[in-house]
Amino acid sequence: MKHITLFLILIILMWGFIYPEEPLSFQEAVAIALERNHQVLIARNTAAIAKNNVNIGNADLLPGISLSAGTTYLDANDVAATTTDARVQVTYTLFDGLGNLYRFKRLQVGGKLGELEARSAIETTLLQVSSSFYSAASAYENWQIAQELLSISEERLARAKKRSAYGQARTIDVLTAQVDYYADQVTVTQAKFLWDETRRGLNVLLNRDVQHEFTVETTVEFRQSFDPEQLKTDALSSNALYLAARERWVQSQYDLKIARAQFLPRLDFSSSYGYSQTAPRLRIGFNDAEPSLRIGATLSFNLFDGFQRKIQTQNAKIQQKNRELTWEENRLNLQKEVISAYESYQNSLLVLDLEKKYLEAADLNFKRTRELYNLGQVTTTQFREAQLNLIRSRGNVATAKYEAKINEIQLLRLTGQLVR
Repeated sequence: MKHITLFLILIILMWGFIYPEEPLSFQEAVAIALERNHQVLIARNTAAIAKNNVNIGNADLLPGISLSAGTTYLDANDVAATTTDARVQVTYTLFDGLGNLYRFKRLQVGGKLGELEARSAIETTLLQVSSSFYSAASAYENWQIAQELLSISEERLARAKKRSAYGQARTIDVLTAQVDYYADQVTVTQAKFLWDETRRGLNVLLNRDVQHEFTVETTVEFRQSFDPEQLKTDALSSNALYLAARERWVQSQYDLKIARAQFLPRLDFSSSYGYSQTAPRLRIGFNDAEPSLRIGATLSFNLFDGFQRKIQTQNAKIQQKNRELTWEENRLNLQKEVISAYESYQNSLLVLDLEKKYLEAADLNFKRTRELYNLGQVTTTQFREAQLNLIRSRGNVATAKYEAKINEIQLLRLTGQLVR
């Protein structure tokens, strides 16, 4: 009983070494990227900065409060005196052509723009992660296919040697099997290198050690269907880059209002309360200080500034028009990209379906050719051709499968559904 227990423990430990973890799924890769990817973290920090800037203090809508203290010594005409002063001062702009209100509204738009730009950056990163993940999945699957190719060639070589030993096969058949076997070894080696390389690239995007060992989930699921008209509607309402272009146009409207506000008069309010004392000779202190309250308002109007305000207003108008043109251009490009992405997705699904049908035919052809080869009714060349057709078809199915999934992800990104 003791030996049986030790044997079971050994089996469990060996199983843990052979299968250390579950294959990495696409959803897990995305979750890790959202949590750890450097560009995602930078985008979130940038959005946080834009959000922090949305403050009425940044728009000069809050009063300024300052505390000042000082002393002055004066010696003139044989009279020496020291003046000591300390006071708290409050300043506030009562009116500046509503420029402060427009600046605050511009900051609010900037906060939204920061969020949209961050979402766009995150979507770009997720698209990179998706491409890297499915490139790794394709490399992993091709490596497995190459190993199967090698296994078939190894079996064929062993059979050729055995038949040759009994005088049932020619030497050329053995040599041909050896050549194919060595060629397939090269294929496996190259496939393994590509798998390791793509795995390292994915580790970098996931902010993990580049030598981290893992396998990937090769199962791909697709959405049932997309409505082309709904896709265009979703894109115009949710695409981050398009919405960001709109917010920049809104910002330019406030820039124009801020420029025009400079043509209006400015009214500033100030008030201070403090203590001051003048004492003979050099004597600093507040022993006999007297309180004082000062309240004032200043109305100012810039009559001429060398046409600077006029130039700023003209440039603001031009910039507003440019932003409007850019927004319109983005709208047309987005509609075109959505249609192209939808057509690419539908076409890739069609190609995948055809490749699967071709694989079924290639699989049946190989099985039949293998049976005939074992019976000595087909040549080595015919067997090899059937073998390569099957392996090539499996690789084509894998490639088509992952290309279709990338097209689907690109479509989700264009319609603003990727991050959600």
